[in-house]
Amino acid sequence: MSDWATVKLTEARQVAALIGTDEDDWPVTSVGVRDRYLALRQAGALATAVEYLGHALPRREAVGWAGRLLDEESRRIDLSRRSRLALDSAMRWIGEPTDAHRHAARDAAEAIGKPVPERFLGLAVFYSGGSVGGAGAPLTPPPHACTRFAVSAIEQAAYRSPDADAFFRRALDLGERVAERGMAALAES
Repeated sequence: MSDWATVKLTEARQVAALIGTDEDDWPVTSVGVRDRYLALRQAGALATAVEYLGHALPRREAVGWAGRLLDEESRRIDLSRRSRLALDSAMRWIGEPTDAHRHAARDAAEAIGKPVPERFLGLAVFYSGGSVGGAGAPLTPPPHACTRFAVSAIEQAAYRSPDADAFFRRALDLGERVAERGMAALAES
């Protein structure tokens, strides 16, 4: 496996802290980020490996990763009008991360009344950075919120697919490339 140049964390403990794992269950200090990921993937804990990798990636890359997976999946399934709008809004932000696109992604996500992947993706975009407070009330989002929503989008898309394990494996293959090459990996076919 190549170097994970995009991942700035060095210890698996750091990722465990971001996930919210109880400190008593953190890996020992000597376990590296990639080593823990490889152990999860090789053990067949695919959903856990997705969660772990999602929290290891920087926020923008995690959202881009989820967006690419949902965009690819949307070509194989029928999305509701609201889900399509939420996905399109999120993808617009991924391509051009402006505050206006971030707020549009949130609005489209909140218009969906049920927990579908596209709603989670839109919320991941909104919590990726910038204020989440109203006008004149700057409020920084919790650092883990964006990634939790991005991971939830991937997980829900996997469980919606006919073969969740195959979806998770595709997600992990792409996620590894994002860890290696960042957003540039998402532009590759």
